[in-house]
Amino acid sequence: MLMAPAFETLPQGSGRRLMRGWAALAVASLALAGLFAVLLVLSRMPVVSEMVPWPAAFFEKGLVAHVALSFAVWFLAVLACFAQWVAASSPAGGRTQRLGEAGLVLAVIGTVAIITPAFFDGEPTLNNYIPVIIDPVFYGGLVLFGLGILIAVLRMLMAFARGPNLLGAGTPLIMTAGILFVASMAGFVLAALRLDGVPVDHDFNERLMWGGGHMLQFVNLAMMLTAWGLLAETMAAGSLAGLRLNRWAAGLAFVGGLAGIGFFGIFDIQTGEFLQAFTDLQYALAPPALLFLGGAAWAGWRRRDAVDWTGVAGLSLISSVILFAVGGAFGLFVDGADTRTPAHYHGVIGGINLAFVGLFYTRFLPLAGRDAGSAKLASWQIVIYAVGQLLFVAGMFAAGGMGQARKVAGVGFDPDTAAGKLAAGIQSGGGGLAIVGGVLFIYIAAKALLGGNKTSGPEQKGDAETPSQSVG
Repeated sequence: MLMAPAFETLPQGSGRRLMRGWAALAVASLALAGLFAVLLVLSRMPVVSEMVPWPAAFFEKGLVAHVALSFAVWFLAVLACFAQWVAASSPAGGRTQRLGEAGLVLAVIGTVAIITPAFFDGEPTLNNYIPVIIDPVFYGGLVLFGLGILIAVLRMLMAFARGPNLLGAGTPLIMTAGILFVASMAGFVLAALRLDGVPVDHDFNERLMWGGGHMLQFVNLAMMLTAWGLLAETMAAGSLAGLRLNRWAAGLAFVGGLAGIGFFGIFDIQTGEFLQAFTDLQYALAPPALLFLGGAAWAGWRRRDAVDWTGVAGLSLISSVILFAVGGAFGLFVDGADTRTPAHYHGVIGGINLAFVGLFYTRFLPLAGRDAGSAKLASWQIVIYAVGQLLFVAGMFAAGGMGQARKVAGVGFDPDTAAGKLAAGIQSGGGGLAIVGGVLFIYIAAKALLGGNKTSGPEQKGDAETPSQSVG
């Protein structure tokens, strides 16, 4: 049994091919992140670690590459998929198609450059947000990747300028994500200028990535809320988050995210006040999420008899909301010293991941002219990943409450007690399930992108590219 018919697809031609390219980069980033995770385990295994000539400090450098791929490249490639959807939906989208292709090429080259230094002699710094390998190739890769995404986003914003309602009710939120991405890039540039002449070390990279990294969280939030709205629309065969609700949520996210730029003018980047200001900015993430979720939940309850809670879209949305909420609640207990902190952000990131997975199945693959195949397999993939990630963060949070130090294995925590064994077992078992779920998603998406079931769509006429009407 195949997935439900595509709600819409892009016309056959360059616009659809570019959507496939960005979707492939997103999926490839997760696959490569998984490969690095395997290499990290192998590099610490007693026999293999001695047989293979691993590069110096490979574990730390491989961890940098893993985080960069699974966090920065994956999330921002999803933003580029949104951007391509909007640009190709504009009658004038074909005029900037070559520019869009150049953006994808830059992003791919940048991704390769980001992971290459893991196998050479650069010094890794496990700073927050985007950890770094101190190597010109790594920094150059970040710049090239950022430029590639920036080109995609600028194409999207130009399309919105010509047609302000190209994504329906979700337009305000995804437009906000695009504008805040540009602002976050400006934050990275400002940080680099303020740090000119400062020795390049862990503290340098921490402050380089701190402000822009925090601002990117608002980009991710706006994308997740857009995904929630689209998934809700799919499961209810109509919008549960109207334009007014989207505008309010987008406005709150915009104000919170853009405030970060002001911090560069108010605080000295070398001071603790600069770091604390952005730390406190995280509280501005909650109001837009709560407002959007509350409004959509109320609409869903009123139309509950018409909502399909068990389909791919429903499972993805519900599991995303639950995991995101659990991760957010864990954030109330973090102090940065123990594993309750990674439990918090792995919960939040897992919730965002589930929203994007559902979006791939119901929007991005159909837009690229591809069908994900078995709805049953996709549903199982969502459930396996969601349950696994929930158990993983619960075990990690429990271990942190018992003193498990963050980033230092075995410190402050006795795994031989009954409670310790339970927490460790839940964490390990959940992590294993989450890995299985992640591999299943990569398999499903890669199979579709590499020539799986094709969806029909209109032929491209000239340079103009307009999506077909929804058939959902």
